[in-house]
Amino acid sequence: MEVIYGINPIRDLLRQNKDGWKKIIIASGRNHSSIKEIIETARTKKIPVEFSERKYLDKLAGTRENQGIIGICKDFVYADLDILIKNRSKSFNYDLILVLDSIMDPQNLGSIIRVAHCLGANGIVIPEDRAAQVTAAVNKASAGSVHQIPVARVVNLSQTLDYLKDKGFWIFGAEAHGGKSLRDADFNCSVALVMGGEEKGIRPLVKKKCDFLVTIPLTGSFDSLNVSVAAGIIQYEIFCQRSKTNEIKKQIN
Repeated sequence: MEVIYGINPIRDLLRQNKDGWKKIIIASGRNHSSIKEIIETARTKKIPVEFSERKYLDKLAGTRENQGIIGICKDFVYADLDILIKNRSKSFNYDLILVLDSIMDPQNLGSIIRVAHCLGANGIVIPEDRAAQVTAAVNKASAGSVHQIPVARVVNLSQTLDYLKDKGFWIFGAEAHGGKSLRDADFNCSVALVMGGEEKGIRPLVKKKCDFLVTIPLTGSFDSLNVSVAAGIIQYEIFCQRSKTNEIKKQIN
């Protein structure tokens, strides 16, 4: 079973009519207005609501930062890669797939997924090994976005990038130093954006598959950014470029 915790993630998923709920468990004595809203919504949807000691919730969630509420659902289902390729946002009208190479921190993974959902990405690709997987912590960090955008899990990232190339995607790798300035890169194409792990960045074999390497220009004493922050900046640049291009096309037509 998948464990989801936190007031906002559970409330948002209830509003979005997520399937597969088994039950919701609430710490005894919790009577906040948000909790009451969740109880009412759950009962309307015929989702069982139970009350238990806080220690039991902490054990289930694996953390005390569960805000006294836990949802038990069917296991998270990863998407097929072809689903991501077909999942172009109707609102944003461009193709963007994020390929995450060895992102280990669940908070970073969740934050990247949240921004990807907000900025119209097709979906996220993660490797099966040596990387964070979708967990309750990732779900909370994504504010429930992990259930709104498809996430694919693959055995081999290098082969996956070859497959995306065959499907018409250009591979852009994020590099802390030495890549083309982000503002000079042209993202008017189907983009697969590769973000490397927190410690070593993109692995050499994966980097060889990249058509372009891009670098965020920085000033100040730090020479690199947190990977989730960097992913957000690059995605926003892609979003701005494609929005401008789409607006120009509308004016021409």
